[in-house]
Amino acid sequence: MNTVQDRANRIAAVTVRSRDLFWIFSITAVMHFVVFGIIAFGGTAANLPITVFIIFGTIIGIMGSLDCLDDIKAIGMDRGEAEVNTHFQKRFDSVQWGAFKGLIVVGFGLTTLAELYVMYMM
Repeated sequence: MNTVQDRANRIAAVTVRSRDLFWIFSITAVMHFVVFGIIAFGGTAANLPITVFIIFGTIIGIMGSLDCLDDIKAIGMDRGEAEVNTHFQKRFDSVQWGAFKGLIVVGFGLTTLAELYVMYMM
């Protein structure tokens, strides 16, 4: 796995999964902004469907984001011997994947809990 074509394939795969991560994260964030708007304007008539939407969207957003991060990490680990000592690969190996995953789970999870709290407790 160290031919020029293999390297190009890995770069293309990382590009695709990075774009997927961007869109999954963005759509999930926009979903929360829409829910914030509904809550702010007093839309309480549909709390149950909105709750299902929030929980489903958050779970899909978290799972999709974590899957993209795992794919990007796996693709980076498929490097050839010639790539092991490159500056990019050293930087790639030092990325704190767990921290990014934790931020995604905690960020979307707490946002969901805050929305549900405001919808049902206030």
